[in-house]
Amino acid sequence: MSLGVTRLRLMRVTRPFIERMPGPFYRVALLAGWVAWTFREDIRENVIRNLTPLCDGDRERARRFGLRACQNVGQYWVDLISLPRRNMAAFEAEHLELVNGHHLEAMETPGPIVAVTAHTGNAELAVQALTFRGRAFVALVEPQEPPEWSQCLIDLRRSAGGRFYPADFSGVRASLEALREGHILGTMGDRDIQGSGICIELFGRKTKVPRGPWEMARRTNALVMPIFCTRKRNDDFRVKFEEPYRVHVSDDAECDVRRAAERYGRLLEAHLRSDPAQWAVLEDFWRVHACGTDGHGQS
Repeated sequence: MSLGVTRLRLMRVTRPFIERMPGPFYRVALLAGWVAWTFREDIRENVIRNLTPLCDGDRERARRFGLRACQNVGQYWVDLISLPRRNMAAFEAEHLELVNGHHLEAMETPGPIVAVTAHTGNAELAVQALTFRGRAFVALVEPQEPPEWSQCLIDLRRSAGGRFYPADFSGVRASLEALREGHILGTMGDRDIQGSGICIELFGRKTKVPRGPWEMARRTNALVMPIFCTRKRNDDFRVKFEEPYRVHVSDDAECDVRRAAERYGRLLEAHLRSDPAQWAVLEDFWRVHACGTDGHGQS
């Protein structure tokens, strides 16, 4: 039985309970994260390797953050499963602390916006909540196997009002159409799930990050809005907005895209250093997304 099928069956069993009383399940998620950290050596080693560069090479410090990173992954699933019963219109006022909130003035100006986030806190939930300020929202998400599991996740995410598409050709086309209509596109800027990323330096390592956010912003003259999310406790979050910017347009499209990605990469580094435990990535990130060569023996 595949992992996706197992997750789908578990979702069907637990969903009615988690939807109705998410509070206790946030505590259950902390326990589940501890179990994964304690008994899954592969997950534990991946997380430690992922966080070590964020901790300036201090593996023991990375280990101390690692448990909380696994627990944050568990709590993300409670966020997602309980989404259909959330009052998203009130979520910003009740659960979000905004930092540099004046940058949200860009949402009041007509025109497309590419909101670029990362796998920290629960950025997709935060962005969805902010769209209740009156802007239509679409997002690209990683396809999953089997297709029934992927559709289940998309349906959960759509329950809050946004439109979600798999990050494939049809999803990119729908996203470009939405941008041309002046809507908000939500994307992740850290994991290159399509395998076509652009190579930048991140924490001193040559790393592939997604090119899609910057290419689509360049093609539609969309404003790039970097947004970083930190989980404070359970379903309370701190959301930090960096200064919006546009992708420069020159005769060298590849250079334009790389410069925009590098600018985001510097912001991402600062955010991840501030609290490494927020980075909810369980794959061996630096191996999976390595590109070129660097001083760490990666190629």
